[in-house]
Amino acid sequence: MKEFWIYTGLRLLSLLATFGIVAGIWSLVAGEVNLFFAVILAFVISGVLSFFVLDPQRRAFAEKVEARAAKAVEAARAKEDAEIDTASNGEGDSHKVS
Repeated sequence: MKEFWIYTGLRLLSLLATFGIVAGIWSLVAGEVNLFFAVILAFVISGVLSFFVLDPQRRAFAEKVEARAAKAVEAARAKEDAEIDTASNGEGDSHKVS
């Protein structure tokens, strides 16, 4: 899950940097910062920026999740097939007439 932590860390860093920039500009323009609106604006801006800037990290994370999901599905199918084989072998023996 290295990709998850890299992507999450970069998103958090992006949010904090964007908040710093938004709060700094807001302070210069208005003299005082409304923290609630500065956080909301930072979320929106960092979300849009990360959509474009962090695309390679997001793709790597998605590929890792997809590979793990495919492995899990394959394992579940193999287990189901083994259970079906075991059940059909067991039933065949119990219905034999001597």
